[in-house]
Amino acid sequence: MTNAQNRTGRRPRVLSLVELGGPSVDRLRRVADLTLRPWTESQELVDPLELAAEIEEHGFGALFIEADFIFEETIVGAPTLRFLGICRADHGHVDLDAAAAAGIAVANTPGRNSHAVAELTLTLMLNLVRPVIEASTFVAAGDWADPTAGYFGFRGTELGGQTVGIIGLGAIGRRTAALLRPFGCRILASDPAVSAEEMQALGCTAATLDELLAAATLVAVHCPALPETQGLIDAAALARMPAGARLVATTGESVVDTAALAAALEAGHLAGAALDVFETHPVPPDHPLLSAPNVILLPHIGGATDVTVVRHTDMIVDDYLRFLSGEPLLNSVQPYVPS
Repeated sequence: MTNAQNRTGRRPRVLSLVELGGPSVDRLRRVADLTLRPWTESQELVDPLELAAEIEEHGFGALFIEADFIFEETIVGAPTLRFLGICRADHGHVDLDAAAAAGIAVANTPGRNSHAVAELTLTLMLNLVRPVIEASTFVAAGDWADPTAGYFGFRGTELGGQTVGIIGLGAIGRRTAALLRPFGCRILASDPAVSAEEMQALGCTAATLDELLAAATLVAVHCPALPETQGLIDAAALARMPAGARLVATTGESVVDTAALAAALEAGHLAGAALDVFETHPVPPDHPLLSAPNVILLPHIGGATDVTVVRHTDMIVDDYLRFLSGEPLLNSVQPYVPS
């Protein structure tokens, strides 16, 4: 190990405020002393100043986070901190300028939950075209008295006959497209950052947003929540969708105008919708979607799988070990020159 924090001969110390799992935990423990205190167990975020004091008191050289905020005062008050690992793709909750000024290496874990969210997207699509939840409730409630009632009452359609529009072709959108291809769907994609040639290689046909909305019978929203995407799928966009179309939103909270979506469902223009992200978490009790017809609402579980935890552990430990060895990081959030 060539990094400066190891030249004293002491084992480096790591504080993880995020859940870790899999074999990489042992890889980490072989080279560092690990204090594991995930926010998912404490169910609270650490006060920034208290966190700085803890880092300095115990000499932690590395900090792994997921949900905790890292402000300038945390960084200034923690002079021993040399590596910050963000176990998610988003890093808007970290003051990167302060980290750069302090010479702290910052790595994240892009795509850690892409498989999980894409699989949930596919699950929701299948549940929208086949009324699985309603049929299960029907049987569990003891209402299945007529042997043929299910056949006539819960007839759906098939995913293979759909034109699916994917808005946003990042890691999750690409994985969703890959899962859809064996079903034989026609897949349209809209993403200004991806070329038509690259979309074609992914099995998608490039389309403008308006073209996609006008043609897709199933729309999957996978673009990130950014100022320019806020309210992108508003009342006008929903009106452009074909009558009887369905919408799934598992990423990009605030991209879909959920009040307008509820109105489109109430009016019968859309045949169904499924959401795992909302403008606020949790959804307020008076939200119109809670009483809208033909809607599936989930409590933001898209990335909640054990494999996601193992994947972000592998990724962040890989980069931390590279940091200790003075190698370039694989997922550096900003320019970093190893010492």
